Amino acid sequence: MQPMSSRVVSMLPVLLLTLSVGPGSAQTQTPKTTPAAAVASTSDAANFCAALRDPAAEARFAWQANTLKGLETKLAETLKKLEERKAELQLLTDQRAAEVKQAEARMTEIFSRMRPDAAALQLAAMDQSVAIAVLGKLPPRAASAVLNEMEASRAAQLAEAMGGRRTQPNSRMPTTGVQTR
Repeated sequence: MQPMSSRVVSMLPVLLLTLSVGPGSAQTQTPKTTPAAAVASTSDAANFCAALRDPAAEARFAWQANTLKGLETKLAETLKKLEERKAELQLLTDQRAAEVKQAEARMTEIFSRMRPDAAALQLAAMDQSVAIAVLGKLPPRAASAVLNEMEASRAAQLAEAMGGRRTQPNSRMPTTGVQTR
C-alpha cells in the first residue's frame, strides 16, 4: 500500500490548490470600486501636476523670452553691419561716379582740342554709346565739324542716337572712318 500513499502525498498539493480556489474562482474578478489608496494616489498625482503646471509654463516663457532677446541682439548686430556695408558701398559708388565724370570731362577736353578729321576717325571706331557721350559733351560747333568729317552713314547713325532715337545695339555698320571727297 505504500505505493498508493506516495501518490496521494504527491497529489495532495494539487488537490488543496483546486479546493481553495473553488469552482468559480478560476476567472479573474475586477473590483467594482476603486480602493481608497488608488483614489488618494490619483489625487496626489493630479495635485503634483497642477502644482508644476504654472512654474513650468513660466520657465518656458522665460526661456523663450531669453531666446528672443538673444535673437534680437543678433539681428541688431547684423543690421548694424549691413548699414556699415551699405555706407561703404555708397561711398565707393560715389567715388566711381566722380571718376567717371572726371574721365568724361578729360575725354571731352581731348576731343575738343583735336582736329575734326582725327576726332572723326577716333569716334567712328568707338562704341556707339561712348561716341554719343563724347559728341554730346562737345560744343555744338566742334561736334558738327567732327560729324561732317565722318562717313555719312555713321554720322547719321550717331546723330539719330544723339537725338533720342534708339538704334539697335548690334546694328553697327562697318565704317571706314573719314569720308572721301
